[in-house]
Amino acid sequence: MKQECRLASVWTIWAAIPATALVVGITSGWWLALLIVGVGVLSEVGYVRVFPHISGLLGYGSVQDSKSPVPAIAVSPPRLILYTARGCPFCPIVRRRLEQLRQDLHSRFELEEHDITFRPQLLFDKGIRSVPAIEADGRFLVGNVTSDQVVAFLKG
Repeated sequence: MKQECRLASVWTIWAAIPATALVVGITSGWWLALLIVGVGVLSEVGYVRVFPHISGLLGYGSVQDSKSPVPAIAVSPPRLILYTARGCPFCPIVRRRLEQLRQDLHSRFELEEHDITFRPQLLFDKGIRSVPAIEADGRFLVGNVTSDQVVAFLKG
C-alpha cells in the first residue's frame, strides 16, 4: 500500500465529523452533537499521533526512516515546499525528516510548509492529488519518503 494520503480521503474525514454532528444535533440534541465533534477531532489527532506505532497493523508497513550518512550536495539545494493536510498521518513524519535533514545539512535549504487541507487548488493545478508532497524547482516527490530519497531528490 502506498504511503500517502489521498486528499479526497482527508476531506471525507473532516466533512463526516460535522455532518454526523449536524444529523445527531437535529435528531437527538445539540449537546450530543458537540460531544461527537469533540470526540471526532480528538480521535483524528490521536490517530495521527499513534500512527507511526500502528502503521504495520493497518497494512501500510513500517514508516521507519532509512538514513545514510548525509553526503555533501555539490549544488546549492533549492527551496523546498512541503504540502501537508490535517489528518494525514504521514505529513508530520515527513516534516520531522525534512527538519532533521535540514539540520544535518547545516540549513543548506529553505523549507516552507503549506497546509492545503482547505486550499486544494494549490496542488490540483500541479496535478498532485496526495500528500505529503515536496516541491523543488517544479519537481515533486509524493508520499512518505525517507531521508535517502530526499537527498537523491535534492541531487536531481
